[in-house]
Order: sequence, then C-alpha cells, then structure tokens
Amino acid sequence: MPGAVRADEFMVAMGDGTQLSTEVVTADDGEPRPTLLIRTPYSRIGARQADDAIGLARLGWSVVMQDARGTAASEGEWHPFRNERSDGADTVAWCAAQPWSDGRVAMWGASYVGITQLMAAAERPPALRAIAPMVTSAWADEGWTYEGGALQLGFAMPWAAMMAAACPRIAKRDLDRAAAVMADWPAAYRQPLGDHPVRALSPAFVDWLSADQRRVWKDLDIAKKVARADIPAFFVAGWYDLFCDGTLRTFASIEAPARIVVGPWTHAGLWLDTTPEVQFGDAANGIAQDVRGEALRWMRRAIDGEEVEGGARLFVMGVNAWREFDGWPPPSTPARFFLTDEASLQSSPPAEAGRHSFDYDPHNPVPTRGGRTLGPYLPMAGPVDQHDVEARGDVLVYTSAPLTKPLTVIGQVEATIRFSTTGRSADVTVKLVDVHPDGRALNVVDSVRRLPFTPGRPKNVDVAVGATAMCFLAGHRIRVEVSSSNFPRLDRNPSTGEHWGDATVLQGARQTVHLGSSRVTLPVTPTRRGAT
Repeated sequence: MPGAVRADEFMVAMGDGTQLSTEVVTADDGEPRPTLLIRTPYSRIGARQADDAIGLARLGWSVVMQDARGTAASEGEWHPFRNERSDGADTVAWCAAQPWSDGRVAMWGASYVGITQLMAAAERPPALRAIAPMVTSAWADEGWTYEGGALQLGFAMPWAAMMAAACPRIAKRDLDRAAAVMADWPAAYRQPLGDHPVRALSPAFVDWLSADQRRVWKDLDIAKKVARADIPAFFVAGWYDLFCDGTLRTFASIEAPARIVVGPWTHAGLWLDTTPEVQFGDAANGIAQDVRGEALRWMRRAIDGEEVEGGARLFVMGVNAWREFDGWPPPSTPARFFLTDEASLQSSPPAEAGRHSFDYDPHNPVPTRGGRTLGPYLPMAGPVDQHDVEARGDVLVYTSAPLTKPLTVIGQVEATIRFSTTGRSADVTVKLVDVHPDGRALNVVDSVRRLPFTPGRPKNVDVAVGATAMCFLAGHRIRVEVSSSNFPRLDRNPSTGEHWGDATVLQGARQTVHLGSSRVTLPVTPTRRGAT
C-alpha cells in the first residue's frame, strides 16, 4: 500500500463553464489508481476529515472531494438536486482523464452526498464503475422532502434555511433573516407555510411548497434511470433514518449487482448501537461490524470486474441479531390486525363496526416523540417511550393481547384506515409500537397519508407505515396509534382544502376512525429458534 500522499486543489470546469472547487488526495508516487469521488454541499474540507481521505488514499484510492455547485468555494448558484446529474457526470469524466487515475471511478458518501452518486449514475458516465450511497434515496420528492403527501417539516425547512445561510454569496439582509429563523426554531416550525420566512431565503423551499408538484420534480425523476444504469451499488440504511424507505426502494430497483446493510441506526447516529432509550448491543455497532470496510472492499471487487455478493443484511430488532436475505423485501406472510371498539387488535374483523372520534387541533398538535427524525430542536430519533403521546385525547390507541410466542415482522408495514373528517383535508397518521411487559411503549415505525376529503364522508385511507425488521417477543404486545399530526416532524394540515404550502390559516376538525375494515397489515417471516 502507498505511504506518502499528496493533496492538490483544482477548479474544475463543468459543461456550462461553471468551475467547482475540487481537491485530490493520492499517493505521491505518480502511479495511476482507481478514483473515489465524493461530491458534497457541506464543504470538501469537512469531507476530508469525515471520510478520512488520507486513509482512503493509503488503501489505494485517488480520493477526489468536490464542493457542489454554489457551495463553499465553488462557483454557481446552489439549488438542491438540480445540477447534480450533469455536474456529477462531468466530474467523473474529468477524474478518469487525469494522470493519477487509471480511468475507473467509484463514488462514496452518505445523505446528500449519496444522492449526488445516484444523480451521476442516472447519466451513466462510462468511467463510473461502482457507487456506495448511504442513508439516501433516488427519490428527492416523496421520502426525502415529503412523506405520504405531507412536508417533512422538521428536516426540510431547517435544511433549506441552513443551506441558504451557508451560501458563500448570501446577501447580508438574507443572512440576517436566516439568523432570525435559526435563533428560534420552535417559532419557525409553527409559522404557517404560506408566509414562512424561509420562502425569502430559499427558492428551493418555495418550489417544495408549490401546488404544481409535477413542474417542480419532473426533471429530477431519476429512479428508472438509476435502476437501469448497470452500475453496481452498495447501500447502507438505518431503520430509524428518515430516508430508510427510499434507500430500500432504490436498492430493490437496481438491476445491476447490489447489496444493502440495514442497522438500527438513525441518520445522525449512523453506525451507533445506542439510541437515547434503547441499547441494541455490540452486534449493532456498525464500526465494530466494519460496514465501512465491507463497502470499500465490495466496491473494489466490483470495479476490478470480480463477482460481488448481493442480498440484504438486516438487523432484526427485538432479538438484536443480523439476518441475511436474498433481497428486499424478504418473503413474508401478511398478518392482519383489526382495530376494535374495545381499543384492542384482533386477527379478524370485529362483529360490530363502531367508530372512535377525536378533535384535531393544529395549534396543539401531537408532538413528535422519536422515530425517523432529523432537525434542530427535534427530539432525538429512534425508539422512545410513547406514554405521554398515548395519554392525549387526540391519539387513538389499539393494543393486542400479550403474544404467546415471538412474531417477527420484516418488510413494509401497511395500514388501511376508514376515516372521515369535518374538514376538507386531513392527515391520517399511523404508528406501530412494541409494548414491553414493564409497560414501556417503544415506537417501531410510523408514517402519514394526506388526502382531500368531502366533509362527513368516510373513505378508506391506505398508509404505507414504513419498513422495519422487528421481532415482537413473547409477552410483548403490539400496539397501533392513529391520529392526525406528528409535529414538528411533519407539517400540520390546514383542514380547509387549501393547498398546505399556501395556507396562512390552520383550522381544527373532528376526525373519526370507522372500525370494521380498519386494520394494520404486518409482513411476518419465520422467527429463528432461540428468540424468547
């Protein structure tokens, strides 16, 4: 392996002439090597430390770190996602033509640095031989900016504000506006979106709030192109990461050789085996499991033209153990749990179809407690006791009898809730909870579906609750919570029928869950022996 390394800085011209600030760290021996490209909006200087560029160079890579367009030392205007396809492909071609490159390029990184890889892969640059997108998604709209039709407020609004504030060419007036927003995040979350101050800072945020979603996202729809790009990909996801479902969907769509590792991780706590209220054990530690090293070795084999291992390595919570599957989702048997008038869950529809109602108040919404969160002034992500939420009058709670044997759920949790409202639009939130024998009620996965309604007219609402791998142990109970808010993780529904992104007035409504057909469906897989 090479010893001494050198670092050089370049301004690399894109196809339209815009120059992007780029740093190359490589062995100081003049030998060409495969390139590992990292494209980031968070400063290549930070990437040098976070990704250990010197260590990667000593493993035999020529490491290239680049500031995305309009960020840090790069020229141009910052607009999330918009230029990453062409800029990524142009940079891959530039790397392959340099004397320190052997013409083969791989890409590396997490979160937005992951989607820069997928955007580049959609262009199919000939020199791009492998990618390693972590905690990210090929869908920049649903699952990144939105969830179930609602805005991922707790992530999207602060991210837009902070990226605007970090822009090297921001005007002082806008910097002062950004500082005011960031000085009081709780107030910023509660500001109606129709006249939100971040609108003045971020053209992207204005787009995300637009009712004309087709116009906003049509040129950023890369999923099919990524699936057919024929570029091997190694994915990493976390069960409590806000991009988890998108990462899994992207992995499942890839036609080229692909592998995924999914741990009980959050976005900010990637690799960690501990969340605020749960310790998953040493086996969950991604550093001890050397997931990073596994991904690097896998990509090196891929660019060398060797056969690479596919499949999905999933951490099953509850039993806190890893299991290997051929792909995602693994084979499963659907198990339906129907909501009953007695606030229980049962395997068959109730004999009498009653109803349960609650009042939705956007000025006193259900507070976010754990889950797939990421943002300032938000509760920590992960499994958190839900008792304070469940004690509220606007949260309906349905609980099974104690399980007599373990029940392993691996796959996509779905719900169908028959729902009506006095408003003209409503959110239906569904949360799956693991109730321990000591009474702790820990959230497993949750989501939302936002739809228009005719006041007083019930309809079935299908909610994609989310992906998980969870073993509910014997003696535990399965619980389902139903409500209409999860704030500030999700924005509040105005109930008026006005597009939520334009609303300046938020109204309450009377919400009703109609029993009988309302249910949650769990993908059940065989439980391994030894689970208790």
